[in-house]
Formats: sequence, C-alpha cells, structure tokens
Amino acid sequence: MPAKDRHHDAVKHALINDGWRITGEQVRLTFGDRYLWIDMQAEKLDQQHIILVEVKELDDVDSPVEALASAVGKYLLYRLGLSYTQQQIPLFLAVTEASYTGILSTVMGQSMLDQIQISLLVFDPNQEAIVKWIP
Repeated sequence: MPAKDRHHDAVKHALINDGWRITGEQVRLTFGDRYLWIDMQAEKLDQQHIILVEVKELDDVDSPVEALASAVGKYLLYRLGLSYTQQQIPLFLAVTEASYTGILSTVMGQSMLDQIQISLLVFDPNQEAIVKWIP
C-alpha cells in the first residue's frame, strides 16, 4: 500500500466539511493480477452519491510538468481499472488551488483537461475546503 500524499488529510477534511463521509482510504482496485490504490472513497448520504478521489501534488515540486504527467498517468490507469472491473464510480483528481491556477491553467494543462476529460476537485489545503468541482 502506498504512502499518503502530502495533502491527503486536507482533502479528507475538505470532503467531510462539505458534507461527505469518507468510506474508505487507500481503496484497493484489482486490475487483472495487479492492485491499484486510490486514495479515498467518499459518500454523500443525502444524494446517495459515491466518488473516488486521487490526491496529487502538482505545485511545490521540482518539475510541475513531470508531476502532471505522473498524475495524469495514474488517473488514466485508475479509470481503465474501474472500466475493466465495470465499476461506474466517478473518479476525481484532487489538486490544490495553486495547481489549478498554476500548471493546470497553462495551455498544456487546459489542453490535457479538455482532451482527457479529467474530473477535478480543487481544494484549499490551508482552509481544508473545496474551492471548485469540475466534473
């Protein structure tokens, strides 16, 4: 099982503050003979809605481009795994507001979001609050 991302707990608290209940952390997804680990699963009881969330650090790193490539690769692999196991649970990539206004606001970031159709959960790690949902 992989280590938690730096902002894992901030995202967890942001979801709870937004009315979500965390129903799993380090959620195992079996993909053939391999395991993938998605950071968390959350449920909003009043809407009977379940989501999966992968937390990624794209700012405050040596290379935001490399971080973005790694995050997108993992996100796509998780999406393939969910499709393979025929699970219809929405998958969100949780990124800081700084990442959203940074690397994700560039031509590269916007092109990637448009082409690959990644669902984002943008959060403020200091306030432990969700800033924006982009399904």
